[in-house]
Amino acid sequence: MQKCPRRTLLGGIGTTITVTLAGNAAIAADDRAAAAADDDESAGSTFESVLEFLPTSVAEDSMMLETTDVERQLEANEPHGPRPFGGSFEIEPESVSKMALVYAREDGFSRPIQVLAGDIELEGDAESRETDDGVAYEYYDEERVTAGTADDVVVLAEERETIEDAFDAGAGETDRLLETQSLLGEALETYDGVDSCHVQVGDDEEFHLPIDVDDESDDVVRYLVHGATVIDPDTIEMKFGIKFADESLVTDELVDALGAELGYLTVEGEPTVEVDGALVTATATRDLELERAIREHDSPGFLRPSRDVDPDDDVLEIEIGRGDPTPIEDLTLELDGEAYDREIWADGHGKLEEGDTIEIDMDDVEPNLSISLRHDHELGSSSSGTSILSHFRFTFDYDVDSETLSVEYADDFPLDGDEVYLAAHDGRPYHRPTEDGPEPRVETQPWTGETLSNGDEGALEGVRPGDRIVVGWGGTAMQDGISHFRARPPGRVRFEYEYETETLSATLELEDERPADEYELLIDDEPADTQWADEGSTVESGATIEVADVQIGSDVTVVWGDDVRVGGTRPQPRIELAFDDGDVEHVGGDALPASKLEAAIWTADERLEIDLDDRIDGDFEDGDSFTVDADEIHSVTVIYDDQYRIGYAYPAR
Repeated sequence: MQKCPRRTLLGGIGTTITVTLAGNAAIAADDRAAAAADDDESAGSTFESVLEFLPTSVAEDSMMLETTDVERQLEANEPHGPRPFGGSFEIEPESVSKMALVYAREDGFSRPIQVLAGDIELEGDAESRETDDGVAYEYYDEERVTAGTADDVVVLAEERETIEDAFDAGAGETDRLLETQSLLGEALETYDGVDSCHVQVGDDEEFHLPIDVDDESDDVVRYLVHGATVIDPDTIEMKFGIKFADESLVTDELVDALGAELGYLTVEGEPTVEVDGALVTATATRDLELERAIREHDSPGFLRPSRDVDPDDDVLEIEIGRGDPTPIEDLTLELDGEAYDREIWADGHGKLEEGDTIEIDMDDVEPNLSISLRHDHELGSSSSGTSILSHFRFTFDYDVDSETLSVEYADDFPLDGDEVYLAAHDGRPYHRPTEDGPEPRVETQPWTGETLSNGDEGALEGVRPGDRIVVGWGGTAMQDGISHFRARPPGRVRFEYEYETETLSATLELEDERPADEYELLIDDEPADTQWADEGSTVESGATIEVADVQIGSDVTVVWGDDVRVGGTRPQPRIELAFDDGDVEHVGGDALPASKLEAAIWTADERLEIDLDDRIDGDFEDGDSFTVDADEIHSVTVIYDDQYRIGYAYPAR
């Protein structure tokens, strides 16, 4: 069960700060910051070593900048430790001392650059390069991320040009980000001595303030800032600030709202809010010991209702499948989103844990009932849910010519016919869960005024091939369904593919003779050169057409009418291989011409290749084998036509 905070601080900045709090946060107390200012090694707590490598080329009007003292961060015993940096480079946090990270927001959400300082070693092949200004660095190129290293600095970026700009900036050969973006520099200096600082600049609409600010200007907020300081392994102090364009915009209502935004945190004492001119700062102290205890607690859940629901019973029992002992007063049971009477469902329990049983009055049980058990705690809430009576047996008989669907109830649970709908939807169009779904084309309630029992029949007229049918409880939307059916066009199609000649055959399997022009064969969404209608006006079961020169990987589809799919395939060879003491055997799948096959063999220190045409005559098919003469074989891959990896074999471990 996922534990979710009740609120997200300050919307836009809070989305990223939530990550910071969970893994990257570390914040410095004012007294520790003051002491550090007098320390000869106070420069070690600053971030020049990484900030000077941020080039102005990554600047955007809407952006975020984060700096973190990773060494200090690791001193905090947070519930979730920091993840490795650098994506596929997997840089362990223990090797990093300082980090600077830029988020760009103008065109989606991206991380154009990340700079790490410390004793860092990257794995992989490096290439020695120089920037146009003659700055030397080592270049690494991995999937979706590139990296450059020089001295004790690693630059990670989406583009190589950004890496070169970074090393030029570090050498003073090009403008640095904080030199051209003074507002970012001002924001970073808001809180002295913090262990991490996250700032955001941009349009007002991206800040998502806790209340609306009554001002006609487009420039209400200058920046948002979040600072964090590790006090001890169990304590982190946090500061959240909003710097307004003018102090007249700071109101009592805003100050109260900002303090309330911190209410979801596990804090020592109450959050405080201070006003310094146009800067409003909320300060809170995280209790990491309490956070760990909450996250280690397994909230009750994995609800398991009785499989056989008897409407004549007094109650429906639900077993708790997992969970540590949890006070009943911290738990809420919801039916279809509404809180249920605790005196009923708790059944006298003082605490609830794995193996306990809760109850619902059978008078409150109905089809498609959503059940959720929520645990409220200092970090927000955890929940576990299920649904009951969500599927009932119905049989369907579709007549494509009359467009009539006959439906028979085939279950024993009595249903109120006034709540049961039959509805036909056009296909299954996508819609967001927060939006109302599409209206059905046709619908009916054939059992109004009845109690539906086994054997009762009904019908829905106007059903077209391709329609999605919903037997709905209380409505006609897909989510109301207690049974579903797809109105399919008549017949099925069977495909065969000859790899040597690249010839495709398609065979119709029908119950009755049909007009041939109802069916069309498409290759990559275009009509094939040969169609069933070319052979005659009607087709019957077994009617076959062949199409030559169909490429491997083509999208092959048979449609009925305008665009209703009957069946499809994608010619793609597949074989199963077995490895036994150097022999690789074909043990299932397609028979393929050996002239188009090669085997790639990976050993402990090299890659070998074998043309199967040299080992096998004709087709490589079930029962055939070839021998690999090599030491310490790790794997064997058979490749078709120099590009398709179609089978794998591995020695027994």
